[in-house]
Amino acid sequence: MPEQDLADDVGERDVIQSLVRGLAVVRAFDASHAALTLDQVAERAGVSRSAARRLLRTLMARGLATFDGHHFRLGSRLLDLGYAQQSRLSLAEVAEPHGAQLAAATGRTVSAGRLEGTDVVYLVRVGTPRLMSISLGVGTRLPAHLPAVGRVQVAFLDEPALTTYLETAYADHPVRTAASADDFRAELAGIREQGWCYVAEEIDAGLSAVAAPVVDRSGRVVAGISVSTHADGRAGEGELRDVIPSLLEASARIGADLHDSHLS
Repeated sequence: MPEQDLADDVGERDVIQSLVRGLAVVRAFDASHAALTLDQVAERAGVSRSAARRLLRTLMARGLATFDGHHFRLGSRLLDLGYAQQSRLSLAEVAEPHGAQLAAATGRTVSAGRLEGTDVVYLVRVGTPRLMSISLGVGTRLPAHLPAVGRVQVAFLDEPALTTYLETAYADHPVRTAASADDFRAELAGIREQGWCYVAEEIDAGLSAVAAPVVDRSGRVVAGISVSTHADGRAGEGELRDVIPSLLEASARIGADLHDSHLS
């Protein structure tokens, strides 16, 4: 069978459940849970206590985990299993395949960007964007609060940083939809609460977008990802609301794939 056919034809009968459970045990450990008891591993991995014990002992036998009598930890040799290559990737390279998958699923343009000072810099742009009056390619910089991909990150700034931002960058480029900086601050609070944002026609006539934050394993917002379309007013919002579940899933997948080395 051709390799592409193999990639496209993965069914449940081809899945090795013991490997699935083993990967779940490995993923139970993260930056906030570096040391876990057997019961904690079983609970976080969603496997039985006996299965967790066997899988952990297998990892220990191969030098991939350690046990101090109370807690299990993953060993540094686990990094040999492909992480050395993955660690050389940039944030854009980690995000791009997820963005491409989202663009293919929604039939719309997907962008990813990261805050740099008071700007958002576009790192990924995939899909078939329609002609606009401005060019939004990889490397484009815009005041962060204008496009959805930046605004969703501004919303998660801490209070001192947000106050400074509103007094400087926002004052230079106020948005059409807020009468004052205080109104815009209230809008940002709503974005934080719902976990995504919708922005219409701030950077180009007819351009609407929804965006979600990309959150790394430590809980930091490190980027944003958006889906955009050209439509008139509320019609654009209605269409884009349908893609929000897929957008949130894509942002979560990017965050799960990120390591500190990708953010340097």
